[in-house]
Amino acid sequence: IDSPLVTGITAIDALTPIGKGQNMLVIGPEEEDNASAESGAVNKRGWMINLLRNVVENHRGHEANEDPLVVGGKGVRCFYGLTSGDVAVRASVLKGIEKAGIEDDVVTVVSTYDSSGGANSGALEAAEAVAVAASACTLAEHHAVTAGGDSVVIIDDVNLHKSLWDITTRELVSVYGADAVVAADLNGGSSSEMRGFFSGLIQRAARFNAKKGGGSVTLMLLSTLPGPDVLDPDEVDEEEPVFEASDFDSMSQKIQDRISLLVKAKVPLTPTSLAKIQIPVPRPSAAEDARRLAHQHVDDLVSMSDGQIWLDSDLAKQGRSPPLDPTKSLTRVGVGADTLNCRADAPALRGVAGSLRFEFQQAADAMENSSDAGGGANDRQSRRRDAFLLAMDQAPDERRRLCHEVVALLAAAGGHLD
Repeated sequence: IDSPLVTGITAIDALTPIGKGQNMLVIGPEEEDNASAESGAVNKRGWMINLLRNVVENHRGHEANEDPLVVGGKGVRCFYGLTSGDVAVRASVLKGIEKAGIEDDVVTVVSTYDSSGGANSGALEAAEAVAVAASACTLAEHHAVTAGGDSVVIIDDVNLHKSLWDITTRELVSVYGADAVVAADLNGGSSSEMRGFFSGLIQRAARFNAKKGGGSVTLMLLSTLPGPDVLDPDEVDEEEPVFEASDFDSMSQKIQDRISLLVKAKVPLTPTSLAKIQIPVPRPSAAEDARRLAHQHVDDLVSMSDGQIWLDSDLAKQGRSPPLDPTKSLTRVGVGADTLNCRADAPALRGVAGSLRFEFQQAADAMENSSDAGGGANDRQSRRRDAFLLAMDQAPDERRRLCHEVVALLAAAGGHLD
C-alpha cells in the first residue's frame, strides 16, 4: 500500500490516513436513523457519505485535469453495501446519497429484507447482510481486476455478521454443549473461529499486482458499539466494577493464586487490571456480560484491521466536527522500520501532519499537570491543540481538496491560528 486515498476529511487524512487497498474500521455509537451532526450526534453514516462524495468529485476533477495528484489511477468506483433490515435506516442512507448528488456514481447493494416482523427475522436479516457485504466486495474486486481501477467499498455495518455468528453458535451449543463450542468466549478470550469468520470479509481489501490487474479494493467497515441505553438501565453501572476475591472461587486454582497476589499487593480487581494479566472477569450479570461481549467483538475487529477511526459521542456533544478521537484512532499502514515503501498518507501532508499526534499528546499531558508549575507552557500547548482542531474542523457536508487541507494545517503549524 503506497498510494493515498484522499478522503477530503482533514481529520482522517491527517490523523488516520487511508491507503488504496487498506481496510479501516469506523466505530461509533448506536444512533437513530435520522441522527445528524447538528443535533449533537456522531452521524457516522453522514461522514461516510461525505467521504464517498469527495472521492467521486476528486475523481471528476482528475478526469478534467484539474487536480491530477488528488486521486490518479485508472478510474475510481464507489460501492455502498447497506446491510440493515430496517426500512427506515435504508431509506435514510439512500436519501443521504441522493442529497449528496452521487446516486449515479455509487453502486448501492441493499438488503431487501424487512426486519419488522417474523419469528426468524434475526437469522434471516443477518444471513442476507453477509450476502450483501460479500456482493459489494465482489463487484469492487471485478472493477479492480478487470479494469485495473481503484474501488472504495463501505459496508454499513458489520454488526449483523456478529449476529449471524451468535445465532449459529447458539445452534451448535444446543447440540454439542457450551464447553465444546464457546469455552474461550466464556472465559474472556477470543474465538479463533470467529476471527477466521471476520477475516473472510476484512481480507477482501487488497492492492492487486500487475498480473491481477493492478487495481485496489479499499474497505471501510462500519461497526456500532452499543451504548448503556441499549442495555437494561437498572443493571448498568457507569463506573468500572470492582470484584471481590470470592467472585473467582469457581475458577482454577492457578487463577485464584494470582488473585491472592493482587489482593496482597492492594491492586483493585477491576476488568482493566485483570485484562493486563489475562485473567477472565467473573460474569455478575447478564447486562455486564452483554457489555463485555460487545466490547470484545470490537476489540477482535480492531486487532485484525489495518486501523480504526473512532467517532466519540462525547466529542460530538462538545461540538467537535468530525468527532474523531485522536487517542483511539490510528492507521497501522506504514508503521515500523520494515515498511519504508508502505505509506497511506499523502506526501503533501507528511511535513505538516507528521507531529500532530505528538502535539495532541503534549496538550493532554499539559492539562493533566496543570496544577504544577509552568502554567504559561501549558497554555501554549492548549493553544497549539486548539489551533490544529480548528484547522481540522469541518462540516459533515463540506468538501475539501488536498490543497485546502495542507494550507489549513500549515497555518496551524506556523502558529497563525493560535
